[in-house]
Amino acid sequence: MSWIPVVLLAVLAGLPLVRYALFLGSNRRAGRLGTIRDRCGGLLFPLFFGAASALWSEVLTILFYPLGWLAPALPGGRGLHVVLVHGLCHNGSAWTLFRPGLARAGFGNVHVHAYDSCTRDFTAAVAGLRDILHGIYGPRPDARVVLVGHSLGGLVCRRIAGHEDFRERLAGLVTLGTPHQGSVLARLGWGAVAPHLIPGGAVPREVERVPDPVCPRLALLSPVDDFVFPLHCLDPGRDGWKLEFTPPMSHVAMLYSPWVRRRVIRFLESVVS
Repeated sequence: MSWIPVVLLAVLAGLPLVRYALFLGSNRRAGRLGTIRDRCGGLLFPLFFGAASALWSEVLTILFYPLGWLAPALPGGRGLHVVLVHGLCHNGSAWTLFRPGLARAGFGNVHVHAYDSCTRDFTAAVAGLRDILHGIYGPRPDARVVLVGHSLGGLVCRRIAGHEDFRERLAGLVTLGTPHQGSVLARLGWGAVAPHLIPGGAVPREVERVPDPVCPRLALLSPVDDFVFPLHCLDPGRDGWKLEFTPPMSHVAMLYSPWVRRRVIRFLESVVS
């Protein structure tokens, strides 16, 4: 049985290499490698950092994942409400390091939308977020709410943010590594939602039909995202969004990155100032 950890480590190390091989091929066909090279000052070291961050972040994800079975209590405090929405096949444990960082910065009124994207569809995820927002705005019609979504969670946020009940009430919207225009990698995905995340798929098309909310909007994207590619798929493709590149890091590493966390905190501070 001593060979089991070795096999697990080999799988964990091998999967990022496969994804980055697909990343290179997809961005090459889309003519985006030059853009990535120019932005990063090359390709070799950014890809190395991306693969290394993929390894350690996915180990953290496995370790933290059981924590997602513990349903987080919804806060009822005053002040800015922050709603965190995780991505595909993840759970509330995605925010294990993110939530304490927000609390230390003074943003402790945090809600986590945990949904099932493996057996339930996109509509169910959106409905769950709608219920959370109704729960916030019901007793507090003047509440200030910011949505923060990672990956698929960003599409869930965009879909509900354009709803007539919330479009003019939200204080801000942040997406982290979100496949705004789908992802080629989704062709290899499984579950109820993944097959609909390909470029031109049902989920990106549904979100595209919805107007943007009337609030500040920030899209953070890594130039070497190993789950969402080619590069242009990370762009909402609409006016009014502020696009900002992170340092080179993997898709999952965004959840644990101090840089990303600090940038989101600065956004929240700008909303309350």
